[in-house]
Amino acid sequence: MPSTLRRCLQAVALSALCAAPLHAATINLFTASGSYNVGQSFNVDFRIGGLSGAPGQSLSGFDLNVLFDSSLLQLTGYGFTDPASNRNELDLPEPGSFGFFGEASANAGVIDAFGISGNSAAVLDAGQADEFRFLTLTFQALAASATTAIQVDLNDPNLLFLNSDAGDLATGFGAARVAFAIAPGSTQVPEPGSLALLLAGAAGMLLIGRRRSHASTAALAMALAATAGSASAQQPVVSNEPPAATAQAPKAVDAVIVAVKGRRAQIKLSNGTVQWVSVAGPIAQDQVGKRISGKIAPRGDAIMLFDPVIAN
Repeated sequence: MPSTLRRCLQAVALSALCAAPLHAATINLFTASGSYNVGQSFNVDFRIGGLSGAPGQSLSGFDLNVLFDSSLLQLTGYGFTDPASNRNELDLPEPGSFGFFGEASANAGVIDAFGISGNSAAVLDAGQADEFRFLTLTFQALAASATTAIQVDLNDPNLLFLNSDAGDLATGFGAARVAFAIAPGSTQVPEPGSLALLLAGAAGMLLIGRRRSHASTAALAMALAATAGSASAQQPVVSNEPPAATAQAPKAVDAVIVAVKGRRAQIKLSNGTVQWVSVAGPIAQDQVGKRISGKIAPRGDAIMLFDPVIAN
């Protein structure tokens, strides 16, 4: 190789090395135990570390798929609060910020989880912690298994971590999965003698209850049902819609698509407001600049755009 060409290549390599990030943030998954029981609820935490206050060295958004065995586990909840600071580190106090929104939804063993900060780069770089929990997923164990795992889909083409400048944040995984066992749940059945005593006591209490008011009898019956274990265990209910007490009716919207990140779109409304929404339908990069209409409504921590129609 000619020496002149060698020196040129060395210069290019040195330039690329200098331009590369000095370090990458590290993502780790964590769960508190290596074994859970059937019926037990538990958390899987997603943590990031190795950030700094340098420009562009903070987390402003993420989009990832999480894989799990839906025959063994059920997603029952999610959150974005870091316990160390007792706040969402992507939702820092800032006048004029459009706020944070994010969501985690499960479908056939795949959880689509995302979060987008409305904070400015300056606020994120100056105020965000260097290490924090950015996502928590809550599961319930459904069936026994010698081993199962919950893991980030590293082959997901839309796997994304954004820095405060809305560019790609250099990241690596220390632990992209957690593995654990699920033990059969234990149900205590009263022995015959204990059961007879329990029934006899219940009969006596019911006779006494006839001499009491209706309210007292109802309370007694509830206590007996709880004591005998006849009341069935309540299963957590996960709803994709806001609670009825706080639900808002969908509002019609007509806007222009400004940017697209996975299934999220930044839209500009007719009044000039710009906000991110989660689109309930396919959307692609080549649709930026087109008009989109539909109905928007809160969904968890996100704003969902339903029945999207994109003008050709």
